[in-house]
Amino acid sequence: MNDVMVTVSGNVGSDPALHVNTAKNLQWSTFRMASTRRYRGENGDWTDGATLWFTVKAWRAAAANVVESVHKGIPVVVTGRLEVEEWTGPEGEQRTGLVIVATAIGVDATRGRVGFTRVVHHDTVPEDTLVDRGGLTATGPGDADPFGLDALGPGSAAELLRDEGDQGGEAGVGQRELVNA
Repeated sequence: MNDVMVTVSGNVGSDPALHVNTAKNLQWSTFRMASTRRYRGENGDWTDGATLWFTVKAWRAAAANVVESVHKGIPVVVTGRLEVEEWTGPEGEQRTGLVIVATAIGVDATRGRVGFTRVVHHDTVPEDTLVDRGGLTATGPGDADPFGLDALGPGSAAELLRDEGDQGGEAGVGQRELVNA
């Protein structure tokens, strides 16, 4: 494998854009990222070096997560494959740019406080699984509430899950839900 893998820290320079190719059922997101080297000058003071600009691309499910999670101005750390993109500019000039095809994108917790919300994918439900009205799964007739969530009462997280579960497809199959971790 001769791919050039990089990890870059910097700031998001543009809000991510979501792109969709409906013919191929494919989605990706792109945003610009700036990384400025800082170093101590001869007098001992911190000095900014040159700023490098990258286009960051995320594919498939990560694309939607990036659009919801990353915004202009926040500090991020991006890991991925470095590529060079070439195109012709509006006046016919040849242009090039650095692109990172991301394998991981994270908010830089060394520069601020961050939160995390896991996205849970419900693609299939096994045939022998029973499902109660609230979307909670059980494996037998006496297990309608296998986690004891019914005892939590109104306004609890379980009640919210039940309310949201009634809006999806069959028992939430093919639906996504956010779970605080």
